[in-house]
Amino acid sequence: MKYILNDNIALRSWRLVPFAYYIKGVRRAQKLSAEDFLLLLSCDGITEQDPDDDGIRHMCEHGLIRPAKAGDTLSDWQKARFCDNRYMPGVNWSITGKCNYNCKHCFMAKDNERLMKEFTWEEMLAALDEFDKCGIQTIELTGGEPMLHPHFMDLVREISRRGMDIDVLLTNGAFLTPEILREIKSLGFNPLIKISFDGLTHHDWMRGVEGAEQRTLEAIDLCVAEGVRVGVQICIHKNNLDTLFDTVKLMAEKGVKWIRVIRTSEAPRWEENAPGACLGIEEYYDVGLDLLTKFAKTGLDAEIIVWQFADYYADSRAYRLAPVDHSNDHERDLRRPTCVGARGSMAISSEGQVAPCNQMSGYFAKYGVDLGNIKNGVQPLLQEGPYLDSILMPVSKVLENPVCSVCKYSRYCLGGCRAIAELLGKYMGPDLSKCVFYKKGYYQKARKAFDKAGEECGRKFVCVTPVEELEEEL
Repeated sequence: MKYILNDNIALRSWRLVPFAYYIKGVRRAQKLSAEDFLLLLSCDGITEQDPDDDGIRHMCEHGLIRPAKAGDTLSDWQKARFCDNRYMPGVNWSITGKCNYNCKHCFMAKDNERLMKEFTWEEMLAALDEFDKCGIQTIELTGGEPMLHPHFMDLVREISRRGMDIDVLLTNGAFLTPEILREIKSLGFNPLIKISFDGLTHHDWMRGVEGAEQRTLEAIDLCVAEGVRVGVQICIHKNNLDTLFDTVKLMAEKGVKWIRVIRTSEAPRWEENAPGACLGIEEYYDVGLDLLTKFAKTGLDAEIIVWQFADYYADSRAYRLAPVDHSNDHERDLRRPTCVGARGSMAISSEGQVAPCNQMSGYFAKYGVDLGNIKNGVQPLLQEGPYLDSILMPVSKVLENPVCSVCKYSRYCLGGCRAIAELLGKYMGPDLSKCVFYKKGYYQKARKAFDKAGEECGRKFVCVTPVEELEEEL
């Protein structure tokens, strides 16, 4: 009997990860044993197999293969290929630096348009060829405003044709239409549409365009009505706190399931437009904790993320404290990459420059830090060089700095976020926001606040990042 890979399965091999497969729509590849990889390799619709073989039965039961029909063949995407580079599952790709909004905090604002670059159609196709060659499967599209690019939908169609996936679209929502959302779905994509919304009565001011708030609310409603996953990102600062809870509550009531709150940072443009409006780290934590516990008591269904502080998951009534980045295997923690997010997604600017994450791309551009450009090839960047060194840098290297090396909390925060460390001090220095978390008692404050919230509303909220030895130390 002949068997063939199911349509959503593709075999891949990389340096150090020689036996793996992708499931379409799942970002990260799944590892295989050499034996199982070879078995799947033979499930090509041509080779005869024993249906009573334990391996064949196992692969069928787990949805990796099926009996082949006459004329069945593997698609180009499914066929096994060896990628002569280190494994990288996805990219965060700024296809254009241009935008239709004049955001107070963003260097990609419309009034800087003359400085902004974007990929040509030919460069886009070349980039997709490179991603495919490297075994990169998943693409996050961002900008600027990505939907402003004249070839936006052409790109979406081409990604579909190649068997790749789009799992996130970051947009201001101004160009979303029912037709576009329906076509995206018809092409087999189910991306999370992340829409920026900076608060009721505040969005127009922040985005620098009259009527932006109404258009954004309509875009959010449109996504919900079309059955598209939609998330909302909120930049918070001293001037929009008065409507923060009402904004988050309204988003959840509209059907938004993913809401992220992030502190507007001390970028030069923001400091010029809103001097003194940045929240201090303690203020940010206090605001975030109040928001999370207040929202938890409502019983509304949404995941609320206060970036780099704490997350609340309504479906399980659980919360996670982000600075507690720790396992029971301390030696393994020290060997792992400093940022697992950077290790799993290549950040690409609108000029093609790469960075560990998009939060650092502006800094790198300003100070001329060059880790490479994908227009000169992606595979070399994932073989050796400064970009690969940056995303593979182990925690142990960060913890060599004089502050972290003697701090008893560094084994829990693992040095923190490099983007925040650079913003508040030095790239290889401590992430000072994590220092505040531990030294100002925010681990205890968060635990007590959620316990109190549970008592007040008759629910129990569970911390999914408890550390017994840390609690004993504190």
